Amino acid sequence: MNPDVIIIGAGVVGCSIALSLSRRGLKTVNLDCLPAAGYGSTSHSSAIVRPFYSHTTSAALAHEARHRWLDWQAWLGTKDDPAYARYTESGGLILLKEGEESIYDGNLQVLREVGVDYQILDTRALQKLYPGMSLKTFGPPRAVNAPGFGEPQPGRISGGIYIPAAGYVSDPQLAAHNLMHAAQQCGAVFRFGARVCDIRQRGGRIIGLTLENGDALATPVLVNAAGPHSAQINRLAGIDTSLKIRTRAHRHEVVYLRAPSGYTENGNGFLVDMDCALYTRPDGADLLIGTTDPACDEPMIVDPDDYSSGFTEQWTLEALRAAQRFPALGISNTARGTVGLYDVSDDWIPLYDKTDLTGYYLAIGTSGNQFKNAPLIGDLMAEILDAESRGIDHDRTPAHLHLDVLNRDLDLSFYSRNRTVQTTSSVMA
Repeated sequence: MNPDVIIIGAGVVGCSIALSLSRRGLKTVNLDCLPAAGYGSTSHSSAIVRPFYSHTTSAALAHEARHRWLDWQAWLGTKDDPAYARYTESGGLILLKEGEESIYDGNLQVLREVGVDYQILDTRALQKLYPGMSLKTFGPPRAVNAPGFGEPQPGRISGGIYIPAAGYVSDPQLAAHNLMHAAQQCGAVFRFGARVCDIRQRGGRIIGLTLENGDALATPVLVNAAGPHSAQINRLAGIDTSLKIRTRAHRHEVVYLRAPSGYTENGNGFLVDMDCALYTRPDGADLLIGTTDPACDEPMIVDPDDYSSGFTEQWTLEALRAAQRFPALGISNTARGTVGLYDVSDDWIPLYDKTDLTGYYLAIGTSGNQFKNAPLIGDLMAEILDAESRGIDHDRTPAHLHLDVLNRDLDLSFYSRNRTVQTTSSVMA
């Protein structure tokens, strides 16, 4: 029997869409060229859950999704999965630089509008949370071989924005598996090792696709949730040149080092340090260190089917930047961490939308910051698909997503492919 919807991709986004649509009674099939759910970019996610965004819609979606992470197993409604991803509500801290305390005024206004509590911490509170943290400033960020790298600059860290309602998920790939398992119990089908080579259409409408093994599948609705392969799928569909917002595969390295003394003892959560161009979060006894993509770092845009999974000088750069903030941090001779891809849009905001090709939808450009929203992305896409199925043009009359906990509606045109490019430039969005 032909499915109502085919979803290309079985990462955390594709699995979430399968669950939401199958709960609404639709027959879905997910296709993924990899061997298991969440095996690709999802498995490399730092899985930080935070409402700190520069746009109200982004913050509201993240804060609502947090409530599902808090009650993950109950929300999934499954009882026979052998293991469940665990969300740790650890809080999070964004450092403030002397003279630049007002730089996040817009973000704080967004938090107030969404109803997220926060505290402004002084330097005494910072050093109580993070014993041994240096309050020196080293920015603006620069390359490791640039003059002044690692040398203190005028000024200091003057405080931080602390958000209690934030944290991280222990195992992002397991979270994708949990979503897949819940979807399967609603009748969803998943096929792995299945690579799409052709997208068939007739009269400006989707009619199906063909796999590399020759299998042909018919469907009136196709959702591109292919992560770093999203641009390739759009080219197959012939709609890539019509998109105002494009996506690309962006290679990232994440560093694992043994956490310095005092970092984990206080139950600290994630830390965002734009002065040193990094973010961190605990991972057991380790410190997970990622980059905030400063302008001095050349973006590593790659072919998602042909890129190096080995560590480069970027690993060392990120480790050294972290050691600026935590002087006691030991940098091992053996590089540990992960190398993965972000599906980055032009403004680091995703595209959750229809397209000009009838029946072809987008859930792409998640830009390394949308894992946190996975429990709601399926519902978001379901609202767009449902409106279109009832003859409502999402471009003219945008679909809305109701957030039950926050009791507010989100206008989903925020994620439109036709939007004006926003002024975000990093994973922080």
